[in-house]
Amino acid sequence: NASVCGLTRAVQNDIDVAVKALKHAKNPRIHTGIGTSDSHIKHKFNSTRDKILERAVEAVKYSKKYVDDVEFYAEDAGRTDNDFLAIVCEKVIDAGATVLNIPDTTGYCLPYEYGKKISYLMNNVKNIDKATISCHCHNDLGLATANSIEGVINGARQIECTINGIGERAGNTSLEEVVMILKQHEELNLDTNINTKLLLETSRMVSDLMGMIVQPNKAIVGANA
Repeated sequence: NASVCGLTRAVQNDIDVAVKALKHAKNPRIHTGIGTSDSHIKHKFNSTRDKILERAVEAVKYSKKYVDDVEFYAEDAGRTDNDFLAIVCEKVIDAGATVLNIPDTTGYCLPYEYGKKISYLMNNVKNIDKATISCHCHNDLGLATANSIEGVINGARQIECTINGIGERAGNTSLEEVVMILKQHEELNLDTNINTKLLLETSRMVSDLMGMIVQPNKAIVGANA
């Protein structure tokens, strides 16, 4: 029942490689995207907003030729101007994107800022009903879980997360944390349908296989918890 997803840049060859990798998947998804903040546009791509928008749309259209389920990421969305981000979202949905990934790439956003950004997109992207907004938060400042929760409170319906919060630099949103927060706060009416009795066992399996120790005071799955 799982969707298997191939991650790519907004580059045709990347997408071709992902398509080959996904050929045996029953529910394939291609996750393609490009940086949308002015910092990325200027310093990473030496480009313009119009050209980046064009590349984003082309990547989604090309991916859509091969799979029905296409996720688009707006890298550094946390520092992207909301008006431009809304335009990008609208155009890639028109091109066929089914999920919009709104990454806080550097883990910089405060929870209320991230929540406001998701809320802005929910209220200003006219075709938002045709796609799901996804939270993709990094933990550089220890805010990944809080930001993800704020994101779903404001309308996101997918959280990109990892067992034990593993990920580059300080890690990504911790699956077990967001799952238990949503379970404990029934008033939010956001059910993940995850069997929470398996969280500890899964955490230990990942820790053993990766050789990455879980700190004793780690929320939910730490030995002291």
